[in-house]
Amino acid sequence: MNSPLIHSLYAALTPWMALALLFLGRNPFLSRYRIIGSLLLAFFLLRIPVEGWSLFAWCRAFEINDSFTLTGLLGIALCQRLSGRRIFRPQDWDAAWIFGAVTALILYPMGLGLTSIDPYTWGWERILPIATAAVASILLLTGNRFGIVLLLPLVGFLLHLQESSNFWDALVDPFYGAVSLIVIGWFLLARFRIRP
Repeated sequence: MNSPLIHSLYAALTPWMALALLFLGRNPFLSRYRIIGSLLLAFFLLRIPVEGWSLFAWCRAFEINDSFTLTGLLGIALCQRLSGRRIFRPQDWDAAWIFGAVTALILYPMGLGLTSIDPYTWGWERILPIATAAVASILLLTGNRFGIVLLLPLVGFLLHLQESSNFWDALVDPFYGAVSLIVIGWFLLARFRIRP
């Protein structure tokens, strides 16, 4: 199940869902034409060739392995937008942003050589999937739905849906980490502004 076609199909999901969400906008009243048009426009826009490569291929050149966590969060956001129902509560989104920020701070600064420890090597060991399963279990036991999303990297990694064989790539990617850090920074800034 680790063929290049499977890898390409999975890699296409994230940019397609992100573009579809962008085209759907924030209007609470979505017609069927707007929904279908946004989904199709996102698909066909990614197929436009630019200097011999489709826009999808350009997206893939920047990030070859979108994390299963980011893909799951985009899928939930798209389902919420299309159905008009709340799947994730605010505390579920908070857990997603906190987890993304913490994992990004653990992985990227240390991985760039700021310390003698390289946490990226942990992705080839069993400890990282076990720790992720433990965090997912704790979240699920406390009723936080983000725990379900944290199960996706475990399943996707076992099915070899990505080209990478490092578990970190299934768990977090630069886009998810950057957005999480921005959201957490925004929350902290807003909290400090509210204080007298």
